[in-house]
Amino acid sequence: MVTGYRPGVPPVISFGEAMLRLTPPDFERLERTLTLDISPGGAELNSAVTIAALGIPARWVSILPDVPLGRNLARIALSHGVDLRHVLWTPEEEGRMGLYFLEEGADPRPSAVHYDRAGSAFARMSPGAFAWESILPGAAALHISGITPAVGDGPRAETMAAIRAANALGVPVAFDLNYRSKLWSEQAARACFVEIVPMVDILFASRGALRTFFGIEGDHETVLREARERLGLAITILSRKKGKTSRDIRLGSISMGEDGRIVEGPWRQVEVIDRLGGGDAFAGGFLGGYAEHPADLERNIALGSAAQAIKHTIPGDFLAATRAEIEAATVLTEGGVLQR
Repeated sequence: MVTGYRPGVPPVISFGEAMLRLTPPDFERLERTLTLDISPGGAELNSAVTIAALGIPARWVSILPDVPLGRNLARIALSHGVDLRHVLWTPEEEGRMGLYFLEEGADPRPSAVHYDRAGSAFARMSPGAFAWESILPGAAALHISGITPAVGDGPRAETMAAIRAANALGVPVAFDLNYRSKLWSEQAARACFVEIVPMVDILFASRGALRTFFGIEGDHETVLREARERLGLAITILSRKKGKTSRDIRLGSISMGEDGRIVEGPWRQVEVIDRLGGGDAFAGGFLGGYAEHPADLERNIALGSAAQAIKHTIPGDFLAATRAEIEAATVLTEGGVLQR
């Protein structure tokens, strides 16, 4: 739902795989459903959709098979205002469209995700697939999640190439410390993250992830300060969740900026319609704000929080909202965040 781009704001570049999501309607079980609802989803593309919703240029870098399912995903991404100029199209014999199945739960039955993505066009990419030196100049940031290097050797090599190119060009790197145990082992993820994160400027994470992969422990303030000192991060943002039931959740965040000051986002009580893509919407809301005002941590955290809250109320992985709706849901704290 894009209503026009903000003049003069540089683009945010995101890199990662997207899939088509297949969901049985009305909380039905996969084993007996007769129909499936189709919608697109993928961490970096989800974030790009939120960035575009804020009127910030969002360019998604990926590989899609030139088949009806690939074109379906591209059509929907374009309708949300995402720039696909850097998407590579490959013939069907070079890789398929990745899929995943979501079985939505209701307490006490949890939701479940089943991947069907092996051999996708993105997973089969060769190192050097993208000319990052021509893609990245002038960008406000490069955004990648921990899912991308987990998909295969080619995506892992290309993740490192993109980050190194961004570092050389002075483009800030934003990394979401997502870990998917169905894609790789904790040991393999740790080896990769330990190499990536010291090259990152903005990190989205949780206390649990920093403990698991970097041995950083303590309360939120301690974790933020140790992440800053040990990992050299300019901005660290920790997600917080309470009361996680199928249809009710409290969402919060706490962050530390370049000046070492801690900014705590507001707690939000949210009625959950679909929680998938919520963290991606937060990252997109934050990075959309960052592209306009990189030094305004309070405002950017508030935009991320609002985008995340609204996303939880919308079916599918993509946020569907206007900038005005996101700003109307923005709560600023006493430190300078917008007051409703």
